[in-house]
Amino acid sequence: MPNFEPRFLDLEDGTKVQIRPIAPEDEPLLHDAVAAMSERSVYFRFFSPLKRLPDALAHRLAVVDHKDRFALVATTDKPTGKERILGVARYDRVLNTDVAEVAVAVVDEFQRRGLGGALLAILARAARQHGIKNFTLIVLPENRQMLGLLRKMGWIHHAKLSGGVYDISFDLPGTD
Repeated sequence: MPNFEPRFLDLEDGTKVQIRPIAPEDEPLLHDAVAAMSERSVYFRFFSPLKRLPDALAHRLAVVDHKDRFALVATTDKPTGKERILGVARYDRVLNTDVAEVAVAVVDEFQRRGLGGALLAILARAARQHGIKNFTLIVLPENRQMLGLLRKMGWIHHAKLSGGVYDISFDLPGTD
């Protein structure tokens, strides 16, 4: 397990969430989180109209090495007391580099509350600790929320429209 202490965060609307590293036991919670997302949000994250998260993909997303492949989940308890994933931010290092591909997804009912930005900022700090200096990501032009979030954070340093998607890269704050 990584050297990362779970953190607690109050969203802009007062909702309390826990930010912690993903664990293999989170596979069922990932299925539930994707099922709770709109078709549009799923498409923006996976570039595919998934009706259900395939088991193999859920396994790949939940089982990481916490260094070259790292993911954070934002969780809260349901009224029933069962833990629920509200958002996920992850990176996958490009082999033998200090660059990582990044992705973030937030369940629709928790979007626009500051969760995506908080997850990305915490993920960037974890990435720096593992020697990553640059994030890259692919964003659909229609995904105005993600593009706006990256602009708001000052993280669009290079964006190239190619093949109908934006290929974006940026240096992580605090790195040379």
